[in-house]
Amino acid sequence: MKKMIMYVITVAVIIGIGAMCLVFAGDDEELNIRFLEKYGWEVDSEYTEKVTLEIPEVFDEVYNNYNELQKAAGLDLAKYKGRKAVRYTYIVMNFPEDTGGENVFANILCVAGEPVAGDVMTVSLDGFMYSLSYLKTGR
Repeated sequence: MKKMIMYVITVAVIIGIGAMCLVFAGDDEELNIRFLEKYGWEVDSEYTEKVTLEIPEVFDEVYNNYNELQKAAGLDLAKYKGRKAVRYTYIVMNFPEDTGGENVFANILCVAGEPVAGDVMTVSLDGFMYSLSYLKTGR
């Protein structure tokens, strides 16, 4: 009986600690911003959007095309198929071309808290989506 009580207490403590970590864990803005800086991007210090998603096990045409953008930046989203991710969106402050006043955004996909993919884009119908390496390669 003592073993059972100790087991229940241990499980309760582990669950409690895990819940506290989830509640009090902050987003690692600094890590995300440093990731973008590696590619030359300057962004607002706080994200504008945070979305949880799942990277599909099997890529359709859209994900295959998106992964080509990743490969242009030396990244590969295929390594993370089937994993949960969080997408953070930041406003880009140093896009080198005139966008007619339209905001340019940088998206970062993080898996297990680590940035693994991203893009730079606008949301208009005639907008664009570029690799994170756009500043260095122009594509």
